[in-house]
Amino acid sequence: MANYTFQEAIDGRFTRHLKPEFILNGQTSNEAKLIRLLLGTVIVTNNYSTESFDQFKNYSDLGISENSPVSTKPLRECLLPDGKLSSLCEYLKKTKNSNNNYFLNLLEEITSFFYKKNKGSHTTAFLHLYRAIEYISYSFPLIYASVSREYYGSFNKFKNYFDTSKSELLFFDEFVNKVLDEGLLDTPLTFNFNTLSPDINKNHFQIIKQILEAKRIINEALNVSITTSYKHLLKLAIDLRNRYFHFAVGGKRNIRATEIIENDVFFSIINEDILNWISMIYFEILLVSVIKD
Repeated sequence: MANYTFQEAIDGRFTRHLKPEFILNGQTSNEAKLIRLLLGTVIVTNNYSTESFDQFKNYSDLGISENSPVSTKPLRECLLPDGKLSSLCEYLKKTKNSNNNYFLNLLEEITSFFYKKNKGSHTTAFLHLYRAIEYISYSFPLIYASVSREYYGSFNKFKNYFDTSKSELLFFDEFVNKVLDEGLLDTPLTFNFNTLSPDINKNHFQIIKQILEAKRIINEALNVSITTSYKHLLKLAIDLRNRYFHFAVGGKRNIRATEIIENDVFFSIINEDILNWISMIYFEILLVSVIKD
């Protein structure tokens, strides 16, 4: 049994425009549910705690937007200008039987992120994001390579890069930097430290600065904000996990549990941007998959 159930959040004035592939029932594919979740058009219930929450934020574009009212517009526009809703529906029909189990695991991780986020457990929410990154780190590049004629020019080049990568997560980071538009990669991303406690702001500023390192910082205002670019976001997530959660011996200095004040507040600063970036990557791969024919 899945951990979560998804209910309709689209305003009744617009539900008649829903395509069958996106109507929430026992036949809805897990990828269709994931799309609707990331686009912010669902109400989610935890099947065990019975707690429900709204997910009305659209993560498909950089700079998360709020859906008000919740309509079918995000579904119609998520692949524009190159992909049409009709083509997306055809893709979902053709692939449901082949990838439903794969997307169930990803759907569970992303939904668990939202569940923990809504409970204020942002540290645990980060771990679900990281698990999602690990899950897609090889599969997304392989999906992209299987449907794109442009990826590294040939399968052999892809295979060589796959074989020589030091780790699957660094491989995924390099993959993203090669397939996404350079303008997106270089888009500035600012982390703001604006709690009511100057000590907390200073602490969080120092941790982010320490992990990013000077060469990845575009601008900073002492203890107030740090600006980097989106192309460094996955590396930030990977390094943060390795140095705070993994606590490996050797390599770069670990971050001790006592070094981050109010860790849930700290992770709330970066989590949504990480999911926004994962969503951008997913919708890029989805677009290529939909238009491959």
